[in-house]
Amino acid sequence: MKRFLVPAILALAIAIGFGCAGYTPQVSLPTYIQKLAVPLFLNKTQTYNIEQYITQKTIDQFIADGKVTIGDEATADGILKVNIDKYLLTPITFDINQVPQQYRLRIYVSVYLFDNKNQRQLWTEPDIWEETTYYVVNNLGMPAETEEIARVRVLDRLSERVFRRTMNGW
Repeated sequence: MKRFLVPAILALAIAIGFGCAGYTPQVSLPTYIQKLAVPLFLNKTQTYNIEQYITQKTIDQFIADGKVTIGDEATADGILKVNIDKYLLTPITFDINQVPQQYRLRIYVSVYLFDNKNQRQLWTEPDIWEETTYYVVNNLGMPAETEEIARVRVLDRLSERVFRRTMNGW
């Protein structure tokens, strides 16, 4: 029994060591940033007016958390800038007449945090994305939804991810 225990413990230690070798901690919001500006997100897609919704949802996340205050760019310690880069709507299932029955909606954003006091970029996170699938007809017991309902679901999740990335580093 002892003969197998020592190699097993050694193998476990090596596995744990290799498992942690690729970990790189993400940088979170520095403690000296107490006031954050969140300007209107830049919409680089053809989808109209989504930037207003996600900007407000993200600001609401920061207000609900209460660890930083939201202010204007001139007086803020940090500036959080977000670009909405891609809006991909893809049909994924079809009926026998090749009419789409289910879609996948995926939205990509890029996030940038600037230190307004020292005038430097703290970090950038390109290609953060969220997606959902939805049926446009009642299929397999799944209720029919519109693209707008799916869009709100994806934008809500994206605002939460932008907030978590900014505050917690993930």
